[in-house]
Amino acid sequence: MFFYLFYCFYFFFCFAKKCSPTHFSLSIGVFCLFLLVPMVLLSTREILWADTVFWPGEEIAVQDIVETMNQADYGKGWIGKWRKMTEETRNRQTSWLTPLVTETPRLEQRIRYDVYDQTLPNGNKRWNMGAGKGVNLIVGPTLEFAFSLPQYIYYPGEGRLDGFQGESFLIKNRIMASPEGQKNYVFSVMLAAHSPLGQTLPDYPAHWIWDPIVLFGKGFGNFDFMINLGSQWADGANRTFGIPYFYNIALQYKIGYVTPTIEINSTSSIDQLFFIGAPGLFITPEVLVGRFRFKDDWKLYFGIGYQIAIDKKTVEKEYSNAFVVKFHLLF
Repeated sequence: MFFYLFYCFYFFFCFAKKCSPTHFSLSIGVFCLFLLVPMVLLSTREILWADTVFWPGEEIAVQDIVETMNQADYGKGWIGKWRKMTEETRNRQTSWLTPLVTETPRLEQRIRYDVYDQTLPNGNKRWNMGAGKGVNLIVGPTLEFAFSLPQYIYYPGEGRLDGFQGESFLIKNRIMASPEGQKNYVFSVMLAAHSPLGQTLPDYPAHWIWDPIVLFGKGFGNFDFMINLGSQWADGANRTFGIPYFYNIALQYKIGYVTPTIEINSTSSIDQLFFIGAPGLFITPEVLVGRFRFKDDWKLYFGIGYQIAIDKKTVEKEYSNAFVVKFHLLF
């Protein structure tokens, strides 16, 4: 696996040095295919050959967790029972860190805050404080609910454009999972919703936006990858909004408390059917640091990265680059 990844990176950078911007975008797509095809095939092979207890995953699980809870000492009241349930369900999945952009297929219980320092096409800055992230809660043995903290957009020197964005909500259902010591994978589905409150996207400010997403991740020792594949629908404005699709890919390698990560993130339109070349393509090298336990199940970790627009269309429509930091408090 190590040598295969090495040759993929070697091919990509050799090609990128000698090609035009258009061919460079194409090389990103080829590079993604070279990485993902063998990973997905190998992951499928391992999952299909798994012991029956892991098919359809540890989520034969919901009943197992309830039975374990019935035998456990919760402490007092419903809070103790809820804490015991969250502990059991987290033990039945991997412990990978969450990337900056790609959504993890794991169930999370945390408070998260992100800040983006974006450079716009005209060279001006835009700060996105909150970035739609917030509080995630495990509300059932395979179910997570989340809502965003207030998200504020700040344009230095252009105060008339400053303002709060709408709220974001999501619900995630973990379909299958197995921890690192066993088959080391997670598969989930998720629905996110973005409210029209505040200064939302200018083309359809009065509509909710819905994101159905499929999430999958597979680990091989200290290495893991995660994939998101989803679509966006604007309630009542799809003619204007189109029917875009997006994909996120994250590759990680854990070294103690440090996890170097690289992500490829895309937003495109389904009527173009391009893997590469449509607006909204970024690559994000980053470093995640943690988790640091400081009390019982309370832990901290951080992330820092630099998001780079890959092609001219992305620079013109979105932004050219962004310095990104994030903070996680796990509980």
